[in-house]
Amino acid sequence: MSGEIAPVPDGQSAFGERYVVDFSAPLPEFTTEGGDAFKASDKERPGKDVYALIHHPTVPMRNEIYRSLKARPVANMVNPVDRGLMTIEQGGRRQRLVTIFERPAGGALFGPDGRVNPRVNTNRLRQSVVLSALKAIAALHKRGFTHRAILPTNMYFVSNDSEEIHLGECYSSPPGYKVPFALESLEVAVAHETARGNGDAACDFYQLGAALQSLYFGEQLWRGRDRDSMLMARVNQGSFWALGGGRDIPGALGTLVRGLMADETEERWAAEDVLDWFEGVGKPKRTSMRAWSMNRPTNFKGVAYVDRRLLADAFARDPREASNFLKSLDFPSWVQLSFRDEILSERLENVLRVTSDSSNLGGVRPDDYKMVTRVCLFIHPTGPVHYKGYSLMLDGLPSMIADAFARDDRDLLGVIHEILDERFLTSLTEICGVKHPKFLAHVRDVRPFIAHSTSKQLGRGMERVLYGMNTILPCISQRFSNVWIGSVKQMMRALDRLAASGGGKNILLDRHVAAFCAAHGTDLEREFNKLAAAQNDPSRFNSLSAEFFGLLQRRFKLESLPNLTEKLVEGLAPAVKSLKNRKRRERVNQLLDKVKKGGDISKLTSEVNMVRIQAEDAREFSQARNALMKLEKDRVLLSRKIQPTDPDARAAGLRGSRWVAFGAMVVVGFLTFFPGG
Repeated sequence: MSGEIAPVPDGQSAFGERYVVDFSAPLPEFTTEGGDAFKASDKERPGKDVYALIHHPTVPMRNEIYRSLKARPVANMVNPVDRGLMTIEQGGRRQRLVTIFERPAGGALFGPDGRVNPRVNTNRLRQSVVLSALKAIAALHKRGFTHRAILPTNMYFVSNDSEEIHLGECYSSPPGYKVPFALESLEVAVAHETARGNGDAACDFYQLGAALQSLYFGEQLWRGRDRDSMLMARVNQGSFWALGGGRDIPGALGTLVRGLMADETEERWAAEDVLDWFEGVGKPKRTSMRAWSMNRPTNFKGVAYVDRRLLADAFARDPREASNFLKSLDFPSWVQLSFRDEILSERLENVLRVTSDSSNLGGVRPDDYKMVTRVCLFIHPTGPVHYKGYSLMLDGLPSMIADAFARDDRDLLGVIHEILDERFLTSLTEICGVKHPKFLAHVRDVRPFIAHSTSKQLGRGMERVLYGMNTILPCISQRFSNVWIGSVKQMMRALDRLAASGGGKNILLDRHVAAFCAAHGTDLEREFNKLAAAQNDPSRFNSLSAEFFGLLQRRFKLESLPNLTEKLVEGLAPAVKSLKNRKRRERVNQLLDKVKKGGDISKLTSEVNMVRIQAEDAREFSQARNALMKLEKDRVLLSRKIQPTDPDARAAGLRGSRWVAFGAMVVVGFLTFFPGG
């Protein structure tokens, strides 16, 4: 397999020459789910404190945030300075994307060792920490971004003698990606840790409150907590009391933290409330859970649920049992008795499609899982989509797919494939209605990928969904495990190096390579259709592959690719050998030898169009074969002994007798009418 892995480019990039990464000095306090951090230096600015983040290729980045912060840095944020490809020697020679960040020198407020920075105290939390964080959060929100990684471990003192803090970077991984359950607001926390979506400003303010609470108590309040019991406690007691274990924070700081951690978004404090609190005029917001309360409890699996969110989550955790439970109910009556102010119209009842199990067999039909999903969204319309034990915010689907491919989780990919169903998503949109206005926009975003998800064709399938939804993600084919392929140009150059090492055979049969090309190219559907039709015809497939790569080289204005050209010429050898016309075969071989040395694939396909040549050769061969068969048939007829009973002989005899009769008639007539002639 090593021969099929693209080699790393020789030498070092200009970016790698400028920035020096010290792999002997890891910085765990700056390491994220998206990459590993190390101490670094800038040769052009040797006195500037920076660190390098080596990105993981399977974790999507928030590219729009990088561009914004790179162009206009935000105060009190760890801003990116530069990024580029670099050849690294850690764990073998590899090419990786590296981002250089500003490095706060004062240390993390909550270290990776689980200890609080000794400089953290109540006064600093109440004054400098809150104000610094508010500046950064407000600036991000003004640009239309959420942070979604405001954790006590991702906050740093600017320097050892500074009171100000910087929030850590938030671009190296998707929003809320693998953030501990307790440090996410309830509206997104119940979703899978890789599929929580963008969230909103209220999610950031909740995280700020939870971070302040952990720093005040000096404990990792999010550790060692069972997810289900923690959810129950947060819903019944409120997140502030559940996370703090019933302990209060006295004084003004406690008022602030309770306001920031309010579970209802309408009651949660925002930037204006925090500023009012600073000025001493803020009024505590009332916390209420009445909006999610049910008229009467519902008993499911021995537990009485009175909160709609908990009931939806319980159904989601065991969809098979939930299906049997729902089918055993008189559903319209249950809705009327259990949910206040809920009107189950005939239209909505038809969309939910909860039908009783008249057979009493208790089995689960294929559509029953979708029925449970529909009911869960009806119960908790602003919550995640629950399907077959997985919960996801629809705008968190891109990062969930990337994680599934990274772990080769075929079961999860199958679940996502079933969710990407037009009728199913439309029914969910009808159920949400005005209660979740963003849901329709999320459905619109995923709709273009539905057709790809159901296709097994080259350039499509779930691989195309992966790269279409995550345009910043590099190609994660095993052939490119040692290099970073972020564009078609980089892929073509890597294939040229791969061809030089003897690899690259049938590269377009690699579904990741084909899907990456389709997602990053334009108007390539026709080419992939032809390639898909020729998969079982190696000579034609190789000819079409050469034509395809020639198109890419011409379209992206690439330089000479001699090794890839030579590899493609070698791939055409069976097609050339199969040509029937000897003169044509010799002429094509001469042209291929000439073009091979130039490295121009587009010239190869224009001067030696094997698809056209094969078609012409096949047509001429067919014509020659038909002519030969006709001659052979005539020869056989002429060479064999003719019998009186042969149909052809009898037919010829009849024709001859007619001519003899006609001649005799003419002679007799002449003698009769001209007797003296």
